[in-house]
Amino acid sequence: MKLQFLKRRMGITDDSQSSAFLDWLCSFSAFGDDGRQYWFGCSPLILKLEKIDMFFYEFTTEPGEVIQDPRSIYKIAKFPGVHLSNKQIFPTNTHQVRQFDDKVVVDIGCCRIECFKDHSWHYTINDEEKNFKADFYHRPAGGPLWYGKEQPSFLTQHSITYGYNWSGNVEGTFRFEGKEVHFKGAGIRERYVAVDSSAAEIGGWEDWGWFHFDEASGSLYEMKLGRKDLAVYLTEEQTYIPAGELTIRHHEWAYLPQFGGFIPTLYKIEIKTPEGVLSLTSHVSTATLWGITGRVPDHPVATLDWGKVEGTFTYKDGHTRTLHNGFGGMSIRQWRAYPVTAPPGFGTAELQTDSRLTTL
Repeated sequence: MKLQFLKRRMGITDDSQSSAFLDWLCSFSAFGDDGRQYWFGCSPLILKLEKIDMFFYEFTTEPGEVIQDPRSIYKIAKFPGVHLSNKQIFPTNTHQVRQFDDKVVVDIGCCRIECFKDHSWHYTINDEEKNFKADFYHRPAGGPLWYGKEQPSFLTQHSITYGYNWSGNVEGTFRFEGKEVHFKGAGIRERYVAVDSSAAEIGGWEDWGWFHFDEASGSLYEMKLGRKDLAVYLTEEQTYIPAGELTIRHHEWAYLPQFGGFIPTLYKIEIKTPEGVLSLTSHVSTATLWGITGRVPDHPVATLDWGKVEGTFTYKDGHTRTLHNGFGGMSIRQWRAYPVTAPPGFGTAELQTDSRLTTL
């Protein structure tokens, strides 16, 4: 009954009630009052087939760098990984979803989410084990990127989903290592319901991302062997654009050892809409891998956190506006039916940036 109510509130159809997977994810980038940039992601997860509830978060405080491997033509992504993370697993039906007059409240483990009628979400996280706390609001801009609102979204025959992605502003506090940091930034949140999900069927390459400027924001999705979706919101014009022509170009590929493959470290994205063309360039600063347990996976998934993000919007009358205060990120998925071909230890040794290349 609680799930049916929540689906009605979120515009999700009733035939998803036997769903195998649900989440309330939020991922963002922000600057603290200490001058540092932070990246954070968290999600309560309901895994019905596995009969467990779960909450996890990952907190990144240091950017990485891309270095030329002195022994080859390839570049290496030297990313420090997460600063703090935790995953808590609970018996099924541990989570609670409660209805109030002005909000819906989701409780699971050390995480509580208040979903208000004005579409803002309030997250409070208290991890006593790692002595970490987070308290922040996500306030979306414009409208969400829906998938499966009126009927199921079939990525493939066995990858059936409902939900939305919605970018917006974030503001709050982190408490860790005996200090408190107040931050402001932007991020994406996701309300996701999956009847089933097959990483192998999705195949090839997948980009799922968001961007946020003072003047424009949005979400985008591309499955190389399947579909594209996007939503753009023009802030000053209060114009929501739910469709357009999306082109994602990947540049500056570098080998990420823990990913077991190469990742793009520079994105150039163009979105053509009826109102004009949005162009953005982003530089990957660090990467957060999903579910890595010591063995390089056959279908690795990672979030590529963007540092520097630049953009312009060229209106249909020809004039161009520079976009300011850019944030963003991209989650990627690879699937490969072949072993990792890189030699053991490739990309893990200390690299000397002034070494001469041995292969040209």
